[in-house]
Amino acid sequence: MQSYRGRIFPIFVAFGSLFLGLTGAQAADPEIDRLLRGPIGKDWVTNGGNLTNQRYSTLKQIDTTNVKQLKGAWMTRLKGSGLGGKYSLEASPLVKDGIIYVITGNDDVFALDAKTGAILWEYWSGIDQKISTVCCGWVNRGLAMGEGLLFFGQLDANVVALDMKTGKLAWKTPIEKWENGYGITSAPLYYDGIVYSGITGGEFGVRGRLTALDAKTGAILWRWYTLPGPGEIGSDTWPAGTDHAMRGGATIWNTPALDPELGLVYFAVGNCGPDYDGSMREGDNLFCTSLVALKAKTGEYVWHFQQVHHDIWDYDAASPVVLFDTVVNGVPRKGIAEAGRTGGSISSTAPTANR
Repeated sequence: MQSYRGRIFPIFVAFGSLFLGLTGAQAADPEIDRLLRGPIGKDWVTNGGNLTNQRYSTLKQIDTTNVKQLKGAWMTRLKGSGLGGKYSLEASPLVKDGIIYVITGNDDVFALDAKTGAILWEYWSGIDQKISTVCCGWVNRGLAMGEGLLFFGQLDANVVALDMKTGKLAWKTPIEKWENGYGITSAPLYYDGIVYSGITGGEFGVRGRLTALDAKTGAILWRWYTLPGPGEIGSDTWPAGTDHAMRGGATIWNTPALDPELGLVYFAVGNCGPDYDGSMREGDNLFCTSLVALKAKTGEYVWHFQQVHHDIWDYDAASPVVLFDTVVNGVPRKGIAEAGRTGGSISSTAPTANR
């Protein structure tokens, strides 16, 4: 789907049921995939709660009648990890079978007993403290889990997998080199044997992309570039005769969402960089400041919607996309929404299939 020039209009895309399997073949991790597709209960197995990114829990133990009774149960110090002015702790912990998994701004991972706070294991990234291409603070926004592994990106642009039981390194795959301006701050998404990771570095002139990796081995399955090369979809929205694909930007800072029945993965794209006023680049400049849908298995382009053409004044798509169900004029519909920096949100709905 192409975007509309000028104002932001609703877009209409056919969404099916969010909570059915992809197709035929046995899932790589049936239990995690079931939790990812269903309502969130006692386990929180991905950054957005489940594949919709809704972050809504069905637990009812805490309500308006007893919330005032809450008090601290325990406090655990993470042995100085991420302690200092340059670090932030922004990750939502994951929880599975009574164990909390949390990552710090230094890309260090800890497994804690949820009842006592005792540290069960720890992984120290050993990341180079002299990395000079971190844009906006040392931060890691979370983990993913599947197939007995924890997945995360590092500020040095490596995607890492750890054994959930021991914290031992299973694999490490470089997406790019940090020396070229690349990094990873977003929490990845795991589903059906694939790990999806965005990348940062728009301020340093990098070429944004979504990367899909094999969860077992870390092998890169495919990449989809958010800055199109010559002849690719969207390349005609950049000035002719320029190497816009290498001028930088259109990075992905947030965890994607995924619709298993349609087999589509969705994500929001950040700013064009390193300039903010756009004076050096005519045209709409896809796929900066856009919502994008790809085929989850292959990375094939399906549709996009650009929220702010030309991405002026850093009005980029900085929040994660959220999938939702609703009813419009009595008709069940599926939708996708994203809160942008223009002071509003963009959403689209389509009639629900097979209902």
